[in-house]
Amino acid sequence: MIWLLRDFDLLSVILRAASLSLEALTLGGLIFLLLVAVPAGADRLIQTRIRRVAAWFALALVAVKAAGLAISSLELMSDSGMSFREVASAGYFIAGCAMAGAALVLFVLLRSRRRWVLAAASLAGLVLLCSSVALSHAASRMDSRVLLLVLTGLHHLGTAAWIGAMPYLLLGLRRSGADAEQAAKTMVRRFSTMAIVSVPVLVLAGVGMSWFYVGSWQGLYGTSYGAMLSAKIYLLLLALTLGGGNFLLVRRMERKPQPLLLQIRRFGELEIVLGFAAILAAASLTAQSPAADDMPQDKLTGHEIAQRMEWKWPSFRTPTVAQLVPPTPLSVAVPEVVFTGGVPNDANDRAWSEYNHHWAGLIVLAAGLFALLSRLPRQHWAAYWPLLFLGLSVFLILRADPECWPLGPRPFWASFTAPDVLEHRLYAALIAVFALFQCGVETGRLTWAKAKYFFPAMCMLGGALLLTHSHALGDMKAEMFAEMTHTPIALLGVTAGCGRWLELRLATAGLPGMGGEERRGRRIAAWVWPVCLMLIGLLLLDYRES
Repeated sequence: MIWLLRDFDLLSVILRAASLSLEALTLGGLIFLLLVAVPAGADRLIQTRIRRVAAWFALALVAVKAAGLAISSLELMSDSGMSFREVASAGYFIAGCAMAGAALVLFVLLRSRRRWVLAAASLAGLVLLCSSVALSHAASRMDSRVLLLVLTGLHHLGTAAWIGAMPYLLLGLRRSGADAEQAAKTMVRRFSTMAIVSVPVLVLAGVGMSWFYVGSWQGLYGTSYGAMLSAKIYLLLLALTLGGGNFLLVRRMERKPQPLLLQIRRFGELEIVLGFAAILAAASLTAQSPAADDMPQDKLTGHEIAQRMEWKWPSFRTPTVAQLVPPTPLSVAVPEVVFTGGVPNDANDRAWSEYNHHWAGLIVLAAGLFALLSRLPRQHWAAYWPLLFLGLSVFLILRADPECWPLGPRPFWASFTAPDVLEHRLYAALIAVFALFQCGVETGRLTWAKAKYFFPAMCMLGGALLLTHSHALGDMKAEMFAEMTHTPIALLGVTAGCGRWLELRLATAGLPGMGGEERRGRRIAAWVWPVCLMLIGLLLLDYRES
């Protein structure tokens, strides 16, 4: 209950992200069947598998939408005193119910093997798309509403036809054996053509929406909405880069189809990850007011950003515990964190926090540097770089919460009732597990084949979730300054995870016929992720709260 009370905004963003993702996967499966699988002559087993997977995504969308409506309605009734009948007549509730109903119809229809149901499913998909658009920012705008609704619909449709349909292409390629090679090649070509159409639709619709929602260059670089939009653009550019690589592979597919089909799958995996990370950023956008609606005094100027981003040598001097704001009893502190989102702090508390971030940055910078050295010949000693994170774990336990044991008066076990303390200690435990686990992978002591994917998966997941992190500081400029640090760290985390994942997956695709370009791509990926870790360390070393 504590987490729901404190992190209702985070829960809403996660449910919105899940809804957008499942919408893309459901509509993507339907579009893939209509425009790729059926026209390409994919065998019945593949088509049945695609239908069933899309159907289960549709059912998951029903569950997520129902949960989102229930939580939002309870929150609204609790805050405003409205009755359920009044809430049920609201536009968001009607649109949400229509979306859930359409998804349920799609679940039933997609489980049928009859071809005629695809026409009926197309109508249900159209209802689902329109209902989703009715829940967007466009529906609440007073100016240019119709145009924004159309642009939003095209944006969703382009996302579904590219990112949402990509998993079904990988599913079709995985299920295609030697006898179905021609069908696999045809599916790849048809999907490539569909992507060539859907990507410009997605991008141009997004540009049109940004014109109305951002309003100015200052809205792009000086607001939280603009920062999240920039993060979304970055992720889409990375996905487009991988998509461009796949496009070149498709053109060369006639000469050596089998190795290239495998490499298409490898690049496609990361296209999917980056695409859904961008959807997560889009969900965060829906939780914020458009930049065009912010008052001029709430936007950062270029001069303010330059002042905050100016490099200053990190301070490794810390206030004493006695200089910090005296800790309150847990019976007072827990309600303060839950209901107000924070506790009182002063300049010494901020200096304490900056000191912690600077030491964390130094550790991450060193880990990235040693990881980079481990790629060089005869530098096997550097493979122990993950053990540096054990120091970070101990550091978090000791200093993240100075009011608790061993520095403060609050007992160790009793302090777990405070949400922020619980969060910090969970992070410390996860970092320690990661350090030992990844050290086993790097040194070859852990021989489980899939263990090596743990690190890139955690980087990508952690970076994507950091994009949902909000800062309820009561001051829009202070919130924006916090975003200026956290958003680049999130994007670098996703990039590091993608680099390591691609390095590993291209190594497994090293079949006969693999060219020098592919080997060069693997080498580049092997250098990208340690550099990203080093950049994260530098950002933490430049961390400031004032």
